[in-house]
Amino acid sequence: MRFRAKFGMLGWTSIAIACFVIILRLSPGHHNEALRIMVPCWIFNAAIIVLTKVFVYWDVNSDCLRERRLWSTREVAWPEVTHVGAWNPKQPAADTLAIHYARPAPMSDRGDVIADPEDRQQFITALRRFAPHATFDV
Repeated sequence: MRFRAKFGMLGWTSIAIACFVIILRLSPGHHNEALRIMVPCWIFNAAIIVLTKVFVYWDVNSDCLRERRLWSTREVAWPEVTHVGAWNPKQPAADTLAIHYARPAPMSDRGDVIADPEDRQQFITALRRFAPHATFDV
């Protein structure tokens, strides 16, 4: 099961501003220096947000949790997942999740997978199904 990163209002606002600045730049009488600098900046910002939407996702299958962020991939086996909770404990109602994991020796490692999926409830349900031994604070 694949869960994509949330796009949200920030993404749509950035794309709308980029489109507005492009239209403003192309319209007659709006060819000043500040606008010439703003157009590439807003286009770059909107492109980064769209690329993040396309290339950031989490795959949940029976073997592991696989996180893909642009060009890096991280795999966490289900027995290694120890805790699932809010990324910011002071704001437990926030949508962003932190999935803590710990690998035993000889290749010991510990860390977090930070996830902000579009369908948060279904993502948590999948985590509960594959990692029932982990503690859940959500």
